[in-house]
Amino acid sequence: MSEEPLQRIHVGLGGWDLPPLEGIFYPAKPGRGFRKLAWYSRFFDFVELNASFYNSDLSPALAKRWVQEVAINPRFQFSVKLFRGFTHTMDATAKDLISVQRLLRVLRDAQLLVGIVAQFPSAFAMTKERLAYLQKLADAFPEDQMFIELRHRTWNADAARESAHTHRYCMVNTDLPALTKHVPLRSDAYNGHAYFRMMGRNAAAWDDPQKGDRYAYRYSEEELKELTTRLREVATVAPSTFVVFHNDANVDSPVNGFQLRKMLQPRTPLIAPAGLVRRFPELRGVADSEGETSELGFTPPSQESKVEPG
Repeated sequence: MSEEPLQRIHVGLGGWDLPPLEGIFYPAKPGRGFRKLAWYSRFFDFVELNASFYNSDLSPALAKRWVQEVAINPRFQFSVKLFRGFTHTMDATAKDLISVQRLLRVLRDAQLLVGIVAQFPSAFAMTKERLAYLQKLADAFPEDQMFIELRHRTWNADAARESAHTHRYCMVNTDLPALTKHVPLRSDAYNGHAYFRMMGRNAAAWDDPQKGDRYAYRYSEEELKELTTRLREVATVAPSTFVVFHNDANVDSPVNGFQLRKMLQPRTPLIAPAGLVRRFPELRGVADSEGETSELGFTPPSQESKVEPG
């Protein structure tokens, strides 16, 4: 396969304000005016906004600042995690809907929005009523691509996938610990989109906090090679493919992110923050330290269009 389809695979993390990354991915002593998102955008071209899950009232002015901060990277894209009132507590109001749409509009108008991520809890099993709810939820955001994550094993069904195709939302390919209740990882594409969320495979701690952080997991080289095979295949039918690493606990998410990008495009030079490379010397064969090759964490093609908003 040529590298052109692989250039449309966007790899990123589930947020940029992540405590484990302090002093490692980010500088230990940042200077005055330092902005984490601006720094992040030098090394990754995609992020899944997580703050929007907890707060439906993030202001458009804040989103405009984000747009300015990522201007250094012409490939940069956002997905926005939907407020939990729509997916978990089920108490979202019309005011919440309006607030979320205002935030989305700023990113959409800047051509930086790839879609909305609606992540439902593992206990959310498939029923006719819930299937109908997903259809209405997608209809509530007609201008944007909806990526819906359904973790319960009952959603691994043809009826669920057929509904997604019919109503033009995308079921997320989620990698989770191999527990009986969980769906298996798939490599599905919907309407030209494929979205992967890599949560780690820490089965022992997933439902038992006493055994550690559920997101403490490093994907091995073999596991990343298997993921690379999946992505190469899906990229032939999904012009827009996104991969989000959520295994943040031990700073494994950016490490795995750089490793995956190198596997996907081995001839493309990468740079990584110097602090990250010092902490994880295995990255020395993957990426140069920040500041040694260029100002960006990638080499952009001479001409490349942005991913079209959903």
